[in-house]
Amino acid sequence: MNLPARLICCLLIHTVFCVGYTLLNNFAADWYISTYGGLTSRGVNIRLTSKFLYEFFLVFNWLLAMILVLRVKLVLWAIWVALVLLWMLPDHPLRALLYGVGQGTFTLAAILLCTGLDRWYTRKSMAGKSPELGQEPDSMTASGADHA
Repeated sequence: MNLPARLICCLLIHTVFCVGYTLLNNFAADWYISTYGGLTSRGVNIRLTSKFLYEFFLVFNWLLAMILVLRVKLVLWAIWVALVLLWMLPDHPLRALLYGVGQGTFTLAAILLCTGLDRWYTRKSMAGKSPELGQEPDSMTASGADHA
């Protein structure tokens, strides 16, 4: 897959997972409000922090979609999730669960799907290429079929 197509696919996949997380976040907030009352009814108001973490999640996913090296993506992802959990725990365990684990899971799923799709496409395109005229495929020479 050429570079522009790979970047567009990764951006689309990360965007779909961001939309999925947004729907989950809205559902969880509505459920919490209907079950336990308003989000600030317990005397805790960290609205700006929540907004920052959500906006950072969106930007961070687009940044990860542009990085091509899987190891770099995973290291940045692990640092990000660890920092969110360190920031939120132990004072805000529900928000730590939603922002650290929830966002982290959606992002990791997007990273793994992008990597899997890229590897699948690479295998498929390599399998479709035929050897040049006059050359034997590597599988025949490696299996010993040429001296039978």
